[in-house]
Amino acid sequence: MGTQKRLLVVTDLDASLLDGDYSWKAATPALERLRALGIPLILNSSKTLSELIDLVDELGLQSPLIAENGGAIAAPADSGLLDSNRTPDRAGDYLLKVNGLSRDFILSVAHGLRERFGFRFSGFADWSDRQVADRTGLPLTKARLAKVRFATEPILWEDDEARLADFERALAKEGIRALKGGRFVHLMGTADKADGLKAVLKLYREAQPEAEWHTVALGDSANDLAMLEAADIAIVIPHADGPRIMPRKPTAIHAPAPATRGWNKAVLALLNQYG
Repeated sequence: MGTQKRLLVVTDLDASLLDGDYSWKAATPALERLRALGIPLILNSSKTLSELIDLVDELGLQSPLIAENGGAIAAPADSGLLDSNRTPDRAGDYLLKVNGLSRDFILSVAHGLRERFGFRFSGFADWSDRQVADRTGLPLTKARLAKVRFATEPILWEDDEARLADFERALAKEGIRALKGGRFVHLMGTADKADGLKAVLKLYREAQPEAEWHTVALGDSANDLAMLEAADIAIVIPHADGPRIMPRKPTAIHAPAPATRGWNKAVLALLNQYG
């Protein structure tokens, strides 16, 4: 019996599967085709696991999730992809595996440095649900989900820039990165979205060793670049002004439109090509 070739689709969310209104509706034809063909669709995002679980309930997915930029991997408890004896942590109906440093460790180091050297910052662990909502612009229900973290901690830096460099150097000695985002500084381990893709691919290879898995990754931003380059097939989702990343892959595909519409067309074209 020959090796069975199978696709594993891993996608970014914002400005990729989701449009500016956080809607995925324009991708319905491709989502239905993936479901009909039994092709797993893996969400790979900076969002928290709680936020992703909320979304997969809408999408009707039963596949693993990659949360917090690759820092947390979760799989439905009944999927058999994670062993409940070796991975006892749970989040609702999902088994959870931290892929690198835990948030508890990151907080102990960061808060220890704050107490010891007087660095001025505050973060999600310091704030109430309402304060997170006020600082992020999220609705209160979404802010509550955004607070449930396992591998990262967003902070607001309230000190000067020279002190931030000192803080970053102290964190780096413990293997912690400080990644500047639009408003927040994100404290995290070294795991990224590419590590998340590789961790989930390993789960599928172990569960179905008879299959030859080919990974497809879709993303739009610099945060997705390593994931696209780690995949067998990379699909770049452009913005209105064109693509913002250029993966170093000769086989990279460029979607014909931004966000959800481009995602839908690119996935359907790929599935047609692969039959």
